[in-house]
Amino acid sequence: MIFFRTGFRKLWCGKDNQNQSMQNAQKQIREFMVKAQQETPDRPTMPDRAVRELRLKLISEELAELAEAFGYYLYNEDDSKGVGAPHLALMPCGHTPNTVEAYDAILDLLVVVIGTAVAMGLQVAPGWEEVHKSNMSKFIDGHRRADGKWEKGPSYSPANLRPIIVAQTAHAENAARQLLLETSGAV
Repeated sequence: MIFFRTGFRKLWCGKDNQNQSMQNAQKQIREFMVKAQQETPDRPTMPDRAVRELRLKLISEELAELAEAFGYYLYNEDDSKGVGAPHLALMPCGHTPNTVEAYDAILDLLVVVIGTAVAMGLQVAPGWEEVHKSNMSKFIDGHRRADGKWEKGPSYSPANLRPIIVAQTAHAENAARQLLLETSGAV
């Protein structure tokens, strides 16, 4: 796909450039988080409670901004099924939908969600590819609900993320061993 915009040309050529763009975005977000003195582990990990709460607060703030840019407020609606998790509902807020504000909120959401991956030491690109493959399997024999969401069919294939996390952990451990050998003069 070729993308033209106001006098410059950017070429997107398949998976490699998409992964490179994703990796570059993650690198920029990590750079910001380091300057903000936020945790950026070098391998997959579950952050402590304070970091998890911060990440959820940041995501919910940006989601609320997107809802307002669309002309809505978000509120918790009791779950009538008794599952325990609240259901987010929408209420018109009287705010005229605004494309610029929505774009800002979408980009901020991307930053805080990718930042959450950084805070967990996860590389987004390989998981992104796996989730995309899984999502596309919904179209084999799934169906579209009345609200527009696509439901999984019997041929749906869930994303297999565990091997990706294992590989990321092994890579980080190998890199740490290599660094130790280099600094000890053994290499």
